[in-house]
Amino acid sequence: MSDYRSVLFLIADDWSRIAKCYGDNFVQTPNIDRLAEQGVVFDYAFCTSPSCAVSRACILTGQHSHTHGQYGHCHGIHGFRTHDHMQSIPKILKMKGFATGCIGKKHVEPPSVYPFDYEPSVNSRSPEDISDATGQFLASAKDQPFYLHIGSGYPHRSGNSYGNEKIYAGIQPIAYDPDLVPVPNFLPDNPNTRADLSEYYESISRWDQVVGSVLNVLKKSGRASETLVFVTTDHAMPFPGAKASSFDSGHHCPLVVYSPIQQNRGIHNQALVNWVDYCPTILDWCGVSYPENALPLAGRSFLPILDDNSLPIGNGEWEETYYSHCFHEVTNYYPYRVLRGRRYKYVRNLAHSLETPLPSDLFRSITWTAVRDENIDQLGERTLQSFLYQSREAVFDMINDPAESKNLIAEPNLAEKIEQMRQKVIDFRYRTKDPWLEQSFQEGEINTFTS
Repeated sequence: MSDYRSVLFLIADDWSRIAKCYGDNFVQTPNIDRLAEQGVVFDYAFCTSPSCAVSRACILTGQHSHTHGQYGHCHGIHGFRTHDHMQSIPKILKMKGFATGCIGKKHVEPPSVYPFDYEPSVNSRSPEDISDATGQFLASAKDQPFYLHIGSGYPHRSGNSYGNEKIYAGIQPIAYDPDLVPVPNFLPDNPNTRADLSEYYESISRWDQVVGSVLNVLKKSGRASETLVFVTTDHAMPFPGAKASSFDSGHHCPLVVYSPIQQNRGIHNQALVNWVDYCPTILDWCGVSYPENALPLAGRSFLPILDDNSLPIGNGEWEETYYSHCFHEVTNYYPYRVLRGRRYKYVRNLAHSLETPLPSDLFRSITWTAVRDENIDQLGERTLQSFLYQSREAVFDMINDPAESKNLIAEPNLAEKIEQMRQKVIDFRYRTKDPWLEQSFQEGEINTFTS
């Protein structure tokens, strides 16, 4: 191993925990699964916000969506931008002499907060384009430690489907039979949903091919022995009740990490980790301190427990985490704050009087079109009504009701637990300088708030 500590961060676009290493034996993801056999699979990894641009800003700044300021999409008419005073992984590491690169989808603004040295124009769905650019970056950074961020276009929708009719350089198409594809517990089981899912599965296999092509380049470069590798996603699948929703079907995500110095390999880690934990973990690996005068990080490094296969469930150290969402597109306003524990999950919907909005790609999908056209009122184990019109507060038993179909907020036996979780969310919002506390103050939920 060299004296350098470098990082390769591979991020998919809308990928759920669909891979053999997560128990899905239907999909073909050999490259991801091979890395998992040598690394660590996190079984309880959660994005902070299930929206593309927002989530990426959370990852790179180590702050929640209501703190970093990029409340929604940054492109076009949406125009949200990370606050100028925010720190970020590339900004911090660049100042410490690291080469920084972003290949493929970046989806964060402004450049002053995210100052990558290398941002080539590539097709983010082409393994060949991405691997070629990776090789060029590694060659140019041969005398420096590096942070390389690679954003794939898979398995995001393209138009009304996933663009699988196009064969990009380095892609080997893998088709899936709609009659055999698994249907999640929050979607209606019908031909349209199955057709949609089969295309989604093919797009995941294409993502796996991007991962394989990049890992091959890293290995050939001779720098794998210094490189901490992440394979993850911005958030989960682009289906109604997942992406841009408070349900775990949008937040519960894949995370595979490979460290060249870990002692235990091919293990499953049970810690509840969050995307705001990426920044402190990466800085910890690189041996770089977070700036003292900056806003404190919201997360913490999971490097000390990375390959701890004896981590007991219920030990209190990694047993809960928080979600925060504000917007997706500028037209998708539905803010919420969530405390996710090992068993119970508390949800505070800050705009509960609104009908749940859908991102444009989900609204136009064949799954949702069928729901509208065929008057489908049952979305798997959830009702359409409970999805579209959510309660001000909700509590779910994630062990006995993983589909989050029964709100336990009025359950007398949980009253003490609910009050504890409610107060923890308020404390979290104060701690992370949540501007939406003003709304809670006006509603009488809290007694004092000064922005």
